[in-house]
Amino acid sequence: MSNLFRRKKQLIINNVLMPDLEIDFNITFNADDEQPVNDVSIVNLTPETIRGIGNGQVVILNAGYGDNMGNLLVGKISDVATTSDAVDRSLKLMVAPDVNVTLSTTVSKSYAPGTMASFVVKDLLNGIGLEVGTIKLNADICYTDGKIFSGTVDAALKEIVKATGSFMFVRCNIIYIVDSVYEIDTGILLNKSTGLIGSPEVVDINGAKGYKIKSLLNPMLTLGSVFRLESKYLSGLFRVQDGTHTGDFITTVNCLPTDEVSRYVPPVKNSGGSGENTPKGKIWTFLINKGFSKAATAGVMGNIELESGYDTNAENASGAYGLFQWLGGRREGLEAYATAKSCPVDDLQLQMEYFYEEITTGAESACFPTYTDLPSLDAFKALTDPEAAAILFENAFERSGGAGMSQRIEYALAVYAWDGGKAAGSGGGSGGDGNFPAGAFQCECGCGLDCVPELKNKMNQIWDNVGGNIQITGPARCEYQNSITPGSSPNSLHMTGEACDCYIPGAGVDYLANAAQAVGLGTLRYYSSGFVHCQTYPADQVMD
Repeated sequence: MSNLFRRKKQLIINNVLMPDLEIDFNITFNADDEQPVNDVSIVNLTPETIRGIGNGQVVILNAGYGDNMGNLLVGKISDVATTSDAVDRSLKLMVAPDVNVTLSTTVSKSYAPGTMASFVVKDLLNGIGLEVGTIKLNADICYTDGKIFSGTVDAALKEIVKATGSFMFVRCNIIYIVDSVYEIDTGILLNKSTGLIGSPEVVDINGAKGYKIKSLLNPMLTLGSVFRLESKYLSGLFRVQDGTHTGDFITTVNCLPTDEVSRYVPPVKNSGGSGENTPKGKIWTFLINKGFSKAATAGVMGNIELESGYDTNAENASGAYGLFQWLGGRREGLEAYATAKSCPVDDLQLQMEYFYEEITTGAESACFPTYTDLPSLDAFKALTDPEAAAILFENAFERSGGAGMSQRIEYALAVYAWDGGKAAGSGGGSGGDGNFPAGAFQCECGCGLDCVPELKNKMNQIWDNVGGNIQITGPARCEYQNSITPGSSPNSLHMTGEACDCYIPGAGVDYLANAAQAVGLGTLRYYSSGFVHCQTYPADQVMD
């Protein structure tokens, strides 16, 4: 099954999340201007769902392990074929890669005189659905007379890129606009403990000596990705030239050795804090503020995640729409509510308010006593078991006949553990050691001096964002410990617990430093020693 060994596959067609059935794929990537057409297959979709799938529709394929999924493919369907035997019915899609489908939003924006191109780029990228990586124009320009962009986001960005002498590219559904090469430091260490399969094979790549390397599925290994390899006969930094991701969770790449890694790193994943700026975080806050227990909130959100993936514009082939996939008269009720409020129907706050009105004073106010053994909504709000909450909410409100129940429960349990982003190690942490070994931030002399909560919380957030394994080599230091530590400054922030030194085995200095900058820490980069000094005060300096 797709979740074997925590494996996850997610297929979205025309904004509709496909059921958790058996999904297979063969995704190829290379440096050619015209990318190869890829095939994606899904088994045992209903005939009704199959009839709603056709050429030209947008396909997004994600895969990974547990909650850590990456994008493998964004494109449009070029051909559809169905086959069946006595047991299974398979739908095969031929998908032409086209990341520009996510940049095709039409914009009409005017910018005042004196606006810088860098500001325009960030404004245009806001809310288009792509993660944003490094944005660093080769030569930022000023629109002294103002500027009007009318057309697609893609056309506007290309105009700016050309005018500033920059480069624009998309990798793993992450957009970069940078000043030079396309290499991306993934921060990945690949060895037999982290997914390397077998031994690298020598191959010819355009007349140069390259290597074919096979690993467990890793979406971050794609064109331009730089990773560190450790194997019995070969070690070093390598840049991916081409490769494939397959549905049996294998990634195979051809790569060349490289000596330098650019500082264009993928954005760290937002682990949330309270999550106020994400749909997930806003929904959590709304429900908690309405008196839902943590378990009841998780039960509702587990259902939302399966129904719409927190997308207020999600619509399936039958016309079900929005966060809760309102259908027929229930959708009409939502649309009438939006009209009465003079608010867009895809507004998240509006949809949550409509949902709450439905279950309190509206047509669904009696859904719990009608469809479950619970006497009231208040009884549901007081639940302490997220699994029971997921089941009861589906029975009472979604009423899908139990479709995807195992995933509703799985999502609910994950939301319950997430706890609005308050778990140890997140940005909203309590200042404890969290992901790190107990005492990792304390002075080595045993005096008990510890790092301040702000630093520890942000270091834990970095841990969550980059996937852990951060080693603390320089914790807090009392005056005595500082005096006997080689190279220490007499005014070191280590003495006040506002700094620590650290590294990630196998990852570059830039990868960790950029991740630290992303959560608001200042950094000093020590390339010769291979570590990063992280502090609570702003800084970004290269020390050697």
